[in-house]
Amino acid sequence: MRLRLKGVYSNKKRLSDGSYKTYYTLRGVGALNPLPDDEGEIFAPGTPAFMRAYHAAIDAPRKARAAGTLQSIIDGYQRSHAFTSLAPRTKSDYLKAIIKIETVKLTENTPAFATYPIEVVDDPKIRLRLLDWRDSMAKSSPRQADATLGVLRIILEWGRDRGLLSHNHATRPKKVYRADRSDKLWLPNDLAAFRSSASDEMLLALELALWTGQRQADLLKLGWSSYDGARLSFRQGKRKRKVDMPVPVALRSVLDAAPRRATTILTTPTGKPWGQVHFQHHWRKATLAAELDGLHFHDIRGTTCTMLAQKGATPSEIAAVLGWTVTTVNQMLDTYQAMTAQLSNNAVAKLEAKA
Repeated sequence: MRLRLKGVYSNKKRLSDGSYKTYYTLRGVGALNPLPDDEGEIFAPGTPAFMRAYHAAIDAPRKARAAGTLQSIIDGYQRSHAFTSLAPRTKSDYLKAIIKIETVKLTENTPAFATYPIEVVDDPKIRLRLLDWRDSMAKSSPRQADATLGVLRIILEWGRDRGLLSHNHATRPKKVYRADRSDKLWLPNDLAAFRSSASDEMLLALELALWTGQRQADLLKLGWSSYDGARLSFRQGKRKRKVDMPVPVALRSVLDAAPRRATTILTTPTGKPWGQVHFQHHWRKATLAAELDGLHFHDIRGTTCTMLAQKGATPSEIAAVLGWTVTTVNQMLDTYQAMTAQLSNNAVAKLEAKA
């Protein structure tokens, strides 16, 4: 099979001993020769040695241009374990942000940000430009603006930790996106309305979310192998935290009665694992049918947090169930633990008990 590579030319020459040798060149670069570690291997288009030399020659000009610029730090971060070990969804989101970071022009008449020399990125004056850029993105999407600047902060911090930068001028910006859903809880009436109208598949998703407090992505991947009839044991996808919890009696009865039609607990009506978009479409239809427009799947996580707090669970106990750190639990309680009637009733009862 003949392999055609763009820009590669061959030239056969006769040697002094009468034999022939083929030389290869890459347009705009020059001669292609085996890399030092590949000496002695067959060197022809399609062989591993040739392809390594080919890609190295293509990358060489880009690496030369990137040397001493922000691009070199971005490239280094993407090769690091900090990036390659990210969950697939997180890595995909980061890559979208990195493309914006590499190509943006912070001011109209300046080159792409990634081409800035490291000395410029280290200059305190760059912070104003970064915040102005974030604010311009926020006009269309405040949430994406914060997320993109957050990825830049992570990249610069990676470079600072390795001595490539002296300062990280993207640290601790005040966020432009504020989402307060502390009053968005699935109250008993909401749960009853959903249970009365939802399909079996959606009911199972509700109960699993309510009694475990886990993220939608983790629940969609949760397999029957994680359930031994008494406990659920699995590792979260986002933070890689291990969750090992006893299954409440109410959830255990639901799981034991559920049909095992796939390796995952949650399945479509035809017994296949859910795709995330497919599941979200069905969940949206179920909430609208129950007249619960405005409540999200993620709000169940806050509901679980509030339920545990109402029952007197400590932050450490809540962290063990939800897979958070204790610090995160304390922060999240401020957001999720809404001022429900049950909480105020408990507070007044405690006050009167001490009177």
